[in-house]
Amino acid sequence: MTLRELLIDRVAPLKNLSDRTVAMYVSTLDRFRDFLGHEPTVDDLDDLVVSKFLRWRQVTQHSRFKLISPASLAKDSAHIRSLWGWLAKKRWKKSDGELLEFPDYARPRVPKPVPKAYKSEELAKLVETARRRKGAVAGKPAAWYWTTKIQALFQTGERIGAIMQIRWSEVDLERNTLTFLAATRKGHRETITRPITPQLSKMLAAQKGAPGERVWAWLDDREMLSCYASLRVLCRCAGVAYKPFHAIRKSTASYLKRAGISAKKQLGHSSEEMAENHYYDEEITGRESNLDYLPDIDKPHEPPAA
Repeated sequence: MTLRELLIDRVAPLKNLSDRTVAMYVSTLDRFRDFLGHEPTVDDLDDLVVSKFLRWRQVTQHSRFKLISPASLAKDSAHIRSLWGWLAKKRWKKSDGELLEFPDYARPRVPKPVPKAYKSEELAKLVETARRRKGAVAGKPAAWYWTTKIQALFQTGERIGAIMQIRWSEVDLERNTLTFLAATRKGHRETITRPITPQLSKMLAAQKGAPGERVWAWLDDREMLSCYASLRVLCRCAGVAYKPFHAIRKSTASYLKRAGISAKKQLGHSSEEMAENHYYDEEITGRESNLDYLPDIDKPHEPPAA
């Protein structure tokens, strides 16, 4: 049985993996297959083999003549380690009858990222440029679609995935709130309600749809890839350096921090450390200097007494 078959037929149903998560695992197995020259099986789960695969993945150019990023390499490693660990826990056997041991290869190191958010003036340029967009997106005017979506992302601080899944039944135009159901949010644990401005509510009301209709539906099943591409075009037209949708979430966090408010609750994080490490852009929040707290040890020189 191949690792692909094990993933789809056993692991995914038992662990209730989403279709998107399965697709990400499959992508890793595709690259593992390219390296091995055959469909990977349990017998290929060997520390040396996987270590060589990760090294090959690190130095081999794939799409658009670019090398894989450290984060993507770590994700490939995590996918194999997770699948391997599950099989070892279930005391799976190799073709020779030996029990599969737990993985013991080195994990790839990922440099700590420097959070980069959109500045408020950049978001304002995006909104202004979006107002001039022509055509339609999923039956809605493109100008309405992009101006409202960007503002909703910034005002709520919610992830793009949840924004794309919200339906009109979860929009309260009287109370000016958007409710994001746990089923559509990362982790699927908590339903949250976030306020929006009356101005945004008024804009949304102009294109209100049926309760079960998605507010910001897209074009097809490949919606996330093409939606990111459309954002890139919008940034180019607005004269703003492109950053992905998640940078808008970082903007929300950073401006809250600058106002002296922790973004932990707004973002739904379990700790402030997550926001500190991954969301606060110091170009917005300001840089705290240790020199502001250290005493001055270079005292003015006084000449000796005559």
